[in-house]
Amino acid sequence: MNKKWNGGKNNGISQLAECSNFYAARNFQPIWYQGPPISNGLKATNLAMNQFTRMIRDNGFRRVPKAKIDYRIPFPITSSTIRGETAFRQTGVPLSFIINPTQLDRVEVNNVVLAGSMFHAWLHRAGFQDPKTTSYFISEAPMCVMRGNQRKTPSLPDTALYQFFD
Repeated sequence: MNKKWNGGKNNGISQLAECSNFYAARNFQPIWYQGPPISNGLKATNLAMNQFTRMIRDNGFRRVPKAKIDYRIPFPITSSTIRGETAFRQTGVPLSFIINPTQLDRVEVNNVVLAGSMFHAWLHRAGFQDPKTTSYFISEAPMCVMRGNQRKTPSLPDTALYQFFD
């Protein structure tokens, strides 16, 4: 946030945007988006964060149905931790998601993994889609969160992270 804020000018680039821009190569636009084509992870991150601000505001001011957090074991059983249905519109979207309680007892599911998984679910709520693979914005941005916005390393392959996405 401090890098984005840039001393009050609000023209900086966040660490998340830098990381997403470096790794994301596809699907930069939510389903509902109708503006000029988004060509990189930086622009996609800025659009996603603006959409999150709108969604949080709309949820906070009760302009949308109440957000719900459901706990449900998926069928068939998967390794995903948090699932969000993809929204097909920009407005009127609650921040609801489903948590897979069977995953919460796993040692490797820590707060950072949960934050990345929730970010992925909320990107679905913001209208982004993915085929659960790398290079897609909706996978790369949450993996950046899970890695602390650090570069990828062979010791932590993408599959170790996106197994927790829905």
